[in-house]
Amino acid sequence: MPRDFARRQTSNGRKSRSKPKRKSAVSPKNRVLFHGPSFSFGAIVGAALIIVAAYAPEWLQVPQTDITNQQVPAATTPTVEFEFPRILKESEVKADPSAYPVPEQSPDEPPRAFNIQAASFQAADDAHSLRAQLLLRNLPAAVDSRLVDGQLWFRVKVGPFDNKTLADRAMTQMREMYLTPIWMN
Repeated sequence: MPRDFARRQTSNGRKSRSKPKRKSAVSPKNRVLFHGPSFSFGAIVGAALIIVAAYAPEWLQVPQTDITNQQVPAATTPTVEFEFPRILKESEVKADPSAYPVPEQSPDEPPRAFNIQAASFQAADDAHSLRAQLLLRNLPAAVDSRLVDGQLWFRVKVGPFDNKTLADRAMTQMREMYLTPIWMN
């Protein structure tokens, strides 16, 4: 059976009186969004803080005596002398050129060429597509086919380069293309 809690009775048999709800002191209609005295006080205090922060170093500064008219004895005047140019002129650097020998290349030996394998594919179209991308980046590329364990593989070679610096730059460009290049003999 449903109970009516709004009209419940107390334990002694009388009806309880519900207290009337109190209205809040400030209703949403009467709420003040801007309070002029508070704003004015905040603006004055903020301006005072800015002025104090700006001028406090000047107010706290100790007055200095004027020393422009006073004569300083010549003996106490510091002199600056740079010793490095004198030391450089008077010293001699001796180097031993034999410590760093340059390997001589024999005239009958061909110059060494640096070759790089950019990638290898089982599909010729993939190899030729990568070759085209490398050529667009000004890298000398070629496709070579090899038979490995009875399967035909197409490898994309970059090079030959005359010196290692150019080959290293090409390796860097290929790594920027998210390739894993390897050196070839």
